[in-house]
Amino acid sequence: MKRLLTVVGICLGFFLDSLPAVAQVVRSVPVSQARGDHQVITVELYPGHGTTLNFRSTGETIRRAWLDDLSKATLSFDDASCAVSGTENECAAQVIHLRRINPLEFPNLPATQTTLLTVLTDGGLYLFRLAFPESGSPRYYSLDIQPDSLSDDLQAQSGAAAVEGSSGAQIIERGLRVAQSRNLITEGDPLWERLQRLIAAVRQGIHVEVAAAQAGVSGALIVRLVELGQSVSPGVTL
Repeated sequence: MKRLLTVVGICLGFFLDSLPAVAQVVRSVPVSQARGDHQVITVELYPGHGTTLNFRSTGETIRRAWLDDLSKATLSFDDASCAVSGTENECAAQVIHLRRINPLEFPNLPATQTTLLTVLTDGGLYLFRLAFPESGSPRYYSLDIQPDSLSDDLQAQSGAAAVEGSSGAQIIERGLRVAQSRNLITEGDPLWERLQRLIAAVRQGIHVEVAAAQAGVSGALIVRLVELGQSVSPGVTL
């Protein structure tokens, strides 16, 4: 009996070793990495496979997306209005699906081995390098963009420990006014309403990270607003 179990165990081991590696379904990357703060992320598109870019965890809305080379890949969105030219203000997608296609020929457009995908959201600009391997299989099927650790990022700033309660709400609110004065946001923007809910929650004593999740505001945007808010004196009129 023991000999039989040993033989079965050895056979099972050989069988498992011979199985092909299975790709992980989802790869998570922080917002800072997806924005190319250090280097641009490479997304590989294999023949017969698609890859999804998921921004839902950030709470951000996709406004526009550009492919430098249109000859090898197509884009589709979870909001059909995003695919229509001239409807950027109506686009409210949070997911992009990339699909590799057989190469097309465009006049005066040089063929490239890789191309750049630029994604503009209401929270920032994201960059992805698309590559097109001729063999192999995907290592993942969805790239999930995750907020950076908001608490760590805020603590890294001078005076960030005070970003809580009424004083913290005032810093974020000042940053919002600075952004408005630079025409980066307007009161009619849906993001403005979400930020107002965030500011109200922080003023009521809710932790900024919890308030951000409840309001659907990305951590990267809050960090930027805090930077802007700390760049001006409290008494300055914008």
